[in-house]
Amino acid sequence: MKTKTELYTNERQTILNKIFEILNINDSNNSFFLKDLDNDEEKQNQILELESDIKKYYNCHLWACFVKINMKRKYLSIIKYVMKNMNYNMIAKRKLIKIEGSEKKHQETFYYFI
Repeated sequence: MKTKTELYTNERQTILNKIFEILNINDSNNSFFLKDLDNDEEKQNQILELESDIKKYYNCHLWACFVKINMKRKYLSIIKYVMKNMNYNMIAKRKLIKIEGSEKKHQETFYYFI
């Protein structure tokens, strides 16, 4: 019996491409700031809309994202799961950002893909 990975190669790639499109990831831009995703409900909803397709084309029956009822940043968990299953490394880094017009700096998390 074939696995979902073998059966749904094209469908899985389509989902990956949709996520890249939502996050504006391409050859010249391989990262996004978590803050930007947290503040953009439209992008969050677009990612959450992929949930039924992900359940259909990926092995995720015990995955916490679909087992837990209340999960913070479910959209981020979906992104991480798809990237991991498609053999992409998604690395989180903290970056110091200087606030304009002040000496203060704060850290923001950004993710980039290898």
